[in-house]
Amino acid sequence: MLPVPQETAGESAYRSIRSDIIGGRLAPCSRLRLEALKERYSASVSTLRESLYRLSAEGLVRSEGQRGFEVAAVTQEEFQQLADLRELLECHALREAFHKGDLEWEGRVVGAYHKLESMERLMMAGDTSRSAEWKRYDREFHHTLISACGSAELLQVYGAIFDRYQRYQIVAVIFRGKPAAQEHRMLLDAALARDAERAAGILHQHIAACVAHTVETGQLSSAASDPTPSIHGRLNKSETLASVGETAWRCIRADIIAGKLPPGKKLKLSNLQEDYDTSVTTLREALNRLTSEGFVVAEGQRGFEVAPISAENARELAELRLLVEGRALEDSFAHGDIDWEARVVAAYHKLATMEAEMANGNLQVAELWKRYDWQFHQALTSACGSQVLMHLHNAVFDKYLRYQLIALSYRGRIAADEHRALYDCTLRRDAEGAQEILQHHLRGGTEHALATGTIAA
Repeated sequence: MLPVPQETAGESAYRSIRSDIIGGRLAPCSRLRLEALKERYSASVSTLRESLYRLSAEGLVRSEGQRGFEVAAVTQEEFQQLADLRELLECHALREAFHKGDLEWEGRVVGAYHKLESMERLMMAGDTSRSAEWKRYDREFHHTLISACGSAELLQVYGAIFDRYQRYQIVAVIFRGKPAAQEHRMLLDAALARDAERAAGILHQHIAACVAHTVETGQLSSAASDPTPSIHGRLNKSETLASVGETAWRCIRADIIAGKLPPGKKLKLSNLQEDYDTSVTTLREALNRLTSEGFVVAEGQRGFEVAPISAENARELAELRLLVEGRALEDSFAHGDIDWEARVVAAYHKLATMEAEMANGNLQVAELWKRYDWQFHQALTSACGSQVLMHLHNAVFDKYLRYQLIALSYRGRIAADEHRALYDCTLRRDAEGAQEILQHHLRGGTEHALATGTIAA
């Protein structure tokens, strides 16, 4: 029997702090003083900083530069944005899981529901001492429902959004009782009947009712307006290095996306010290942050390496970007004003100019072309009205872009024509047409990149 790998001190601290934030034991807006955290989590300052930067990449901690760290605030606006994004991701994943799931998946769903239903009966009978188990089984049930969707990228993103959403439920002490329990039962029935459309309707009702219940009770406003700090102490010198860490993170991240640090490369701290002219402590903070983003793989005591690439992952990212960007386009087309249109016009002009240069054989502008491609798609989605959606779009776009740059993929006139068609749809506010073009754009770009042979199957 193979030995079970021991969890590192850094992983243990990260998981403990993350659990305490999601569980509300570290209250919103609490200052996270490193000296006090050392005692609470029995970890060194450097280990704690690595964990906090990793959590800041997940939206659970706020890094305040030279002022240190604090637990991310809660707001009704962000709760609604998280709810909308959770529904988008979960509904899509449900459809895929209902189509692909086998009898083993059905068994896991039924088992997860049994645990959740048992806890809900106890909660409705007045036993609130089991609330932590109830939320754990609620998470397990929803995750099991979508576990057969076939996309590791989608499951990872959904898990992060669900945890942030659940944090709001715990902070606001939300339990709707019988209506929520009935909705869970209906979701189980829809899963066993493989009725994805019915499940999507139930899920919409489930999430909307939770948000409405929070607004009606005012519990979230109370929690947000009275953030009782649970960690006290003074700022110290080790909390003044954020700007250096930010620079290292940005530089290493850019080199991974551009392929200058190739997939699978071992990231030896001694070599990185020389290449990026910074300390081992700062490098570890940056690498842990990149681990949370999926650009780096942490190998416990063996260090770090650049995340691998595969054809399967490239296609997963294309489909996830299509889902997220498609929704952002729809919302931007509905809400964008004349200033938004002007940003799109300006961004398209720069992109079209670079594409003309590329068409004339000037490949030296390839880096500018990719930058303006990013700016164009960013402008298209910038009026969607959701910071949470935009943040996810940016993260997925950069992981998708990494494949394009590693493959040195440029489809020439085809891509330029698709960008022009997206631009025309924007000015007509034709969201459905834009989504159809985007589908061809992303799937075609992915298959073209894979056809270069630079990405393993």
